[in-house]
Amino acid sequence: MRFGAGPLALACAVLLCGTVQWAMAQSAEDELRLQTDVDVDASVPPPPPPAITIGDDQEPVLPRRAARPDPYAPQGIRSGAFVLYPSLEIGAVLASNPRNATSDASADVGLRLRPELRIESDWTRHSFTADASLNATRYLDNDDLTSVAGNIDARLRLDVRRSTTADIAVNYTATSTGLETSELPATATGSRLDHEMGLQTGVTHDFGGLEGELRLGLARNLFGNVELSGGGEEDNSDRDYTELTIAARASARTGAVLQPFAELAYDPRFYDRSRDRNGIKRDSQGLRFSLGLGIDDDPVWNGEIAATLALRDYTDESLKTVVAPGFTGNLNWRPTDLTQFEFNAGATLSETVDAGVSATRNWTFGVNGRHALRENVSLRAGLSAEFERAAGETDITTVGSLGVDWTLNPFVVLSAGYEGTFFNTPGSGGDYSDHRLITSIILRR
Repeated sequence: MRFGAGPLALACAVLLCGTVQWAMAQSAEDELRLQTDVDVDASVPPPPPPAITIGDDQEPVLPRRAARPDPYAPQGIRSGAFVLYPSLEIGAVLASNPRNATSDASADVGLRLRPELRIESDWTRHSFTADASLNATRYLDNDDLTSVAGNIDARLRLDVRRSTTADIAVNYTATSTGLETSELPATATGSRLDHEMGLQTGVTHDFGGLEGELRLGLARNLFGNVELSGGGEEDNSDRDYTELTIAARASARTGAVLQPFAELAYDPRFYDRSRDRNGIKRDSQGLRFSLGLGIDDDPVWNGEIAATLALRDYTDESLKTVVAPGFTGNLNWRPTDLTQFEFNAGATLSETVDAGVSATRNWTFGVNGRHALRENVSLRAGLSAEFERAAGETDITTVGSLGVDWTLNPFVVLSAGYEGTFFNTPGSGGDYSDHRLITSIILRR
């Protein structure tokens, strides 16, 4: 039985709207209670902040003044208890090899549109954030490479008690897989549109020095069909599956900069069809174990990094159990007020329909940096690498980028940059490279 994207997305939306309304009512009740319980004489001005005395022979030091707000930051649009931050990026891209051809590469010019909306709550208790974006690119000479991708993420945090919080998150991602990849057959005439949606809930409780978290998740992955030359289409319904997640995490909360944690997750996958196009049963049981450190030395260092071990065992005896060790995490480093870096790493097991192959092991590493030349002019640079191993061979994709952003005012940003992609595979004749120059104007509020 095949489930579509509509029912699950509708259920997620109904659940999210109901919890948002409850949280708003709770926030309003708390504010009213504070106003009625506290008797404050408005005619008496508040006392000035006390001076800090260092010693008998030194002058008193006044409290440090709060940091000046960024005059170029987007102002947003207030709507009740929420602030909306809309933006629209309009740009052009010059690509040296948009088809990722291994030989006889030809350049093309593309047009790109990226509307985005960010929503943040302004409650005294609880919090709600949401991000929605759409990225569409159309090439002038290669219409069949036109791609559309979208993303929606929403998260609601509820302060149940002083030491207990609850989280509800929904997400939806649409990805366009084009002819420039080996995922599509050689006779394909268009791209493949894939959908991923999920619902996650979690409860966190502080036991005093030790914080425990329990998470439950449900995810659906749907793969679109692909039109073929001469008529007909490739049916990808055998790739559709549902994934459940049960995860438990324990973290030390001692107030130190380094906070160790351990996490264990169980995530089985169930396919809509009992056998794929090769007659193989793809249902599997998965385990993930992580042991790492959280770093809280804000504003210099913050984030977390962990050593992980992922394991997946398949129902079909012809598929071997796959183990993928690696590192996951995200770290932010701000050595000065003008310079900041972001480091990230990941290790995953991806599904495949290739005969005789259990899964694809993926490892990613990356670093992105930004340096402010002036208050409204920033340089950015990035470098990332992805290692994809399947059937005993490892493909390596390296991406480097350079760019500059010039913020004219809170409403307009000019951006220009370069992005280079380099793909290397052990097989002969499979390497390619693509160089892109990208310019855009970003309108925001």
